[in-house]
Amino acid sequence: MKFDKAVVDQIKQKVDLLELVGRYVRLEKRGDRWWGLSPFKSEKTPSFTVQPDQGFYYCFATQQGGDAIRFLMELEKLSFPEAVEALAEQTGVHLERTSKDPADNMRTALIEMNERTTRTFQYLLTSDRRGANALAYIRKRGLGDEILSEFRIGYAPEEGRWLYRFLRSKSYSPEFLGQTGLFSKTHPELSIFRNRVIFPIIDERGKVRGFGGRALDPEARAKYINSPDTVAYNKKQTLFGLHQAVGAARKRNEIILCEGYIDAIALHIAGATHAVAPLGTAFTDEQARLLKRWVETVVILFDGDSAGRAATLRAATAAERAGFSVRSVRLPAGMDPADMLTDRGPGALFDAIAESRPAIDGIVEDSIAEGDPSDSQGRELILRKVFPYITIASSEVRRDSYLDTLAERLELSSASVRSDFIRWNEGNERASDKPQVYQKRHKLSRDLRLMLAVVEHSDVFDYLRTQITSDDLEDSRARQLFLVLEDRYRRGELATEHVLESIEDVDLRNTVLSALATDEYRGVTRGGIDQGIYTIRLRLLSERARELERRLRSDADSDELAMLLQEKMAVDGEIVALRERVNDGTAE
Repeated sequence: MKFDKAVVDQIKQKVDLLELVGRYVRLEKRGDRWWGLSPFKSEKTPSFTVQPDQGFYYCFATQQGGDAIRFLMELEKLSFPEAVEALAEQTGVHLERTSKDPADNMRTALIEMNERTTRTFQYLLTSDRRGANALAYIRKRGLGDEILSEFRIGYAPEEGRWLYRFLRSKSYSPEFLGQTGLFSKTHPELSIFRNRVIFPIIDERGKVRGFGGRALDPEARAKYINSPDTVAYNKKQTLFGLHQAVGAARKRNEIILCEGYIDAIALHIAGATHAVAPLGTAFTDEQARLLKRWVETVVILFDGDSAGRAATLRAATAAERAGFSVRSVRLPAGMDPADMLTDRGPGALFDAIAESRPAIDGIVEDSIAEGDPSDSQGRELILRKVFPYITIASSEVRRDSYLDTLAERLELSSASVRSDFIRWNEGNERASDKPQVYQKRHKLSRDLRLMLAVVEHSDVFDYLRTQITSDDLEDSRARQLFLVLEDRYRRGELATEHVLESIEDVDLRNTVLSALATDEYRGVTRGGIDQGIYTIRLRLLSERARELERRLRSDADSDELAMLLQEKMAVDGEIVALRERVNDGTAE
């Protein structure tokens, strides 16, 4: 889907980049720019910078950057049209579509089909006799009409081909249906959701991305199944209940993470409306970064059995790595949130949440249960289990607190535990585990360094283009920049934002953004630009001199040799003069 360029430019001019980024990243002003922790990668040292006056951001941790549209695309995993539409709505700019891109059209059509299918599933649960058993199960779990409506819960009948026939009757092609994730790969007309309670997976903007299904047949091979990844859905990058929870989570600056759909819904019923759940997988780093947009604290509320405790450790590790304050709730053995809601009521469940404690407490407690703290070998085992979690803590203060907790529980001195931790960390630390904020870039050619300086000082391009041409540059990336600047110069649009939007090569654009973000070329003077020009001229003259030498050694006649010799002497003279300028660093 494409939009009129003038309208897109209007959106970018009206959007407040600082305000937009500030919704997701806590920024602090340093000098003429703003800094914060990267929203794209877990880190401890701020490497993400915004320059609102020039309309771009740059992340040193991932070595990527761009404008407001690119930021929204990268952070919320939106397509270009989706990001433009979102910003148009925020800025009040009327958007007219000029044409449609096939990939975006597919995504839009899939989300529209998911919406239609969701309504059908809802009808089958509440208004069709085939959904009677499913509705009875739902009622038994304490889910009333309000919750059914809020979470848009439905039912998929046992008959496996009804959904295919239904969607075909709505003019969806077999080829399209094969890409929806709703049907078997080996039997294309057979729905993967049969005799299951259906839980639509809805993103924070209210769009249905996929589905989860809970089997009603106790003999079913899988109790829960989820939609496979499609162009509209990635299970590692979203969470069940996010649409319903994000408002309350923002207000509390906290989110509750539980294991499954029913658990998340039970928490909403109990009044904890800021609960979400992963989608049939362990809590991922991508999901942690997604939640970091809105909250600073994650409360993990998994089952009280051994599997739940192991899952808690994995989830706490991902949350800690993302920089959250991590807390956990310990439920009675053999109980999950849905069980507590049914057996003890919403009050008991809410009380359990209120008694959450730092996740490190539970991790240490579980490690002690597996090793004997009174025995030196047992203590060593416990330390080795807890140290990996402590080492990823996002601050020195937090690590110290965790080490104090560990020392206290093991009845050891803090000094001895710290000493062991330092030795363990030194022995196990790998360069790849450390945040590398300013990663080493590929070596830049002299040509490219010159053009990067010209992008920083775009007013000198008027002079540069009279001294060299794009063909004089050896580096293809430098040639690309020259041609972009030439195009923008002819349009009278040499502002940074216009230059950046014209660079189609993503790696080159990020190289330019990195140079701008580091002020690497801000101090370059007119004399420095001249030095770059002289170096290029010197290279060209040296190449010409070598060509003339080759021809002088050929069998040319005497008149031609005389002309070649005369040119060679002139070229040599120019080379000597240029070398003096380059070596002395002087300019005309």
